[in-house]
Amino acid sequence: MNKILLVGATGYVGGTVLTQLLSSTSPALQSQVFDVVVRKPEQVQKLQEEYGDRVRAFQWLGLDDTAFIERLAGDYDIIVNTGTGFHAAAAIAFVQGQAHRITAGSLHTPWYINLSGCTNLATLPFSQPPVPIRRWDDLEDGAAIFEQLKKLESQDSYPQRKAELGVLELGERTGVQAVSVNVPVVFGEGEGLFNKQGTIIPRVMNYALQHGYGFKLNETANFDRVHVADCAKIFELLVRAILERPDRGIGFIPVNEKGVIFAEAGHITIRELNQCCLDLLFEEGLLPKEGGPLKKEIRLCSVQELADKIALGRTSIAERSWAGYKFTNSSVARKVLGWKPTRLDEAWRQDFKDELAAMKEGRRIFTFAGVIGAETK
Repeated sequence: MNKILLVGATGYVGGTVLTQLLSSTSPALQSQVFDVVVRKPEQVQKLQEEYGDRVRAFQWLGLDDTAFIERLAGDYDIIVNTGTGFHAAAAIAFVQGQAHRITAGSLHTPWYINLSGCTNLATLPFSQPPVPIRRWDDLEDGAAIFEQLKKLESQDSYPQRKAELGVLELGERTGVQAVSVNVPVVFGEGEGLFNKQGTIIPRVMNYALQHGYGFKLNETANFDRVHVADCAKIFELLVRAILERPDRGIGFIPVNEKGVIFAEAGHITIRELNQCCLDLLFEEGLLPKEGGPLKKEIRLCSVQELADKIALGRTSIAERSWAGYKFTNSSVARKVLGWKPTRLDEAWRQDFKDELAAMKEGRRIFTFAGVIGAETK
């Protein structure tokens, strides 16, 4: 039996990953027990009540306790970290702990699977000189992506990118097989027991409801998109490849300096995202609002203004997210792992309606700070 640890099981993506791992039809996963770490005793109880002996949940102090993390990580063949990608010290401690496992003569080479985000490669059209834009392909551009991340980090350090680079570089040095799943806009209802809410569509919907209009920083900003269940499938396929293949995925899954894997299942612009929200709100009669524009309108705003309204004042996040260019191609997932996303354009359009219904029913409590690790959950 392999020892597998999942971090972030109470989160949006992590909860969905846990659900899919537990419900997988793979014989290698059907008998697998998963360890998860959580912050609260009631979370331990709920996980154990729901999943029985398939999940072993226990409390910890969280990502700041890096000494504990390093000791803990030494016990696991596979670690799937779907917690915030903005905590570099914790991510590095996980890999360092697994490196100790190698030096101790572990039977299996350990794997570390990290959750990160597409803003790591985003252009900064306002704060940096113009650069040629390109669409990155994780299979064709593997090593070049790593070098680009290093170049960008040397110019302007960004916590999420620092964490991603940290685990990939440490994996390269120590022999830990490190992979970073770099996700775009994740949408759809989560499948876990706790947080079921995405962040982007609710935030844009909330902005439009409050102001009566949408926003933009420029005309070229964009995102990729992926449904949370399709996103979780990539994590399942990675774990399955490690458990099912005779080579345990070594030499099959790109790792370390080629270890960035994208999770793209479609493309959008920021203007289109705002337009979808406005179309629905006008259709539902929730706009126009008193004192607001009578017709659908997307207004130009400044980076600082948008940061203050939806990014906790952090201009580095606002510019990357809402002004940057960041298209990718998910060739590793499709061509290597056999990933076939199924929730595409129709699911995307439906999610705007579902999120509005959830808002109306009081089922959405959005905290952006939780996404970037700025508050305790």
